[in-house]
Amino acid sequence: MTALSLLLTIGIIIIFPACGPKEDGSWMMCHWAGRAVFGMGIALTVISLIALIFGGGKPAAGASLSAMVLAVLTALTPEILIPLCKMPTMQCHAMMRPAIIVISVLIALTAAVNAVMILKRKDER
Repeated sequence: MTALSLLLTIGIIIIFPACGPKEDGSWMMCHWAGRAVFGMGIALTVISLIALIFGGGKPAAGASLSAMVLAVLTALTPEILIPLCKMPTMQCHAMMRPAIIVISVLIALTAAVNAVMILKRKDER
């Protein structure tokens, strides 16, 4: 979960960024979607580190569950929560959005499995 969260955080800036500024220097909406995803990536990284630090306890399960919810919101950010550019051929549609969705879904699934495993282990004790 931590590696995926870091990939999301770094990737939105370097690997699959939003579209650049317009000719007049202003930014399109996809820029702000990318900024929101960057902030969510930082939060997901911190949450995943908390889950690692607490190992198999209830705080780790809670952190994993919160990461799952935040990852779903992150996947919904480009286009659903924050509109992207009007042209479907733009970088935000072609690269940024698909990458965010795939990585966010993987984080949500990893977090859900982690939470279930932690809670199941607690029940067995």
